[in-house]
Amino acid sequence: MRRYIDPDDLDDDPWDDEVAPPASDDAGDDAQPAEGDVALPTVGRAATPTGSVEVRTTMQGLPTAIHIEPSEMDRSATRLSRTILLLCRQAGARAGAAHRAALLAQGHPLEAVSYLRLPSERDAAAVDREVDDFFDDEEPSTWMRRA
Repeated sequence: MRRYIDPDDLDDDPWDDEVAPPASDDAGDDAQPAEGDVALPTVGRAATPTGSVEVRTTMQGLPTAIHIEPSEMDRSATRLSRTILLLCRQAGARAGAAHRAALLAQGHPLEAVSYLRLPSERDAAAVDREVDDFFDDEEPSTWMRRA
């Protein structure tokens, strides 16, 4: 079972990342973003097997969006936080491995790409196994969902 989300699947994404900049009266065509405004590119996504927790991250695993179904809020806060952190690591590792593969496919030398310290497919697979082990240990408390 594939527990990560391929970046190619982001085209029909129900989450709206396109946020219009705030309109200001004195902004001209050459208006610059405010000093505190920073947009982090979302390149990775991962979700629990049931899809009740889904995260979107940067290539480094920093969360840019988290979706949690209400049923997850009934569980332990420790378990939920561990789930979110693991999913962030998984999404970041997958995104980094995909970026590494893309750079190598573009013809960049391995020596140059290695300086970026991007995870390899083997590293991403190790994180996938860790996430699989985490979710395999858990038995569902119920098979029913809230209406």
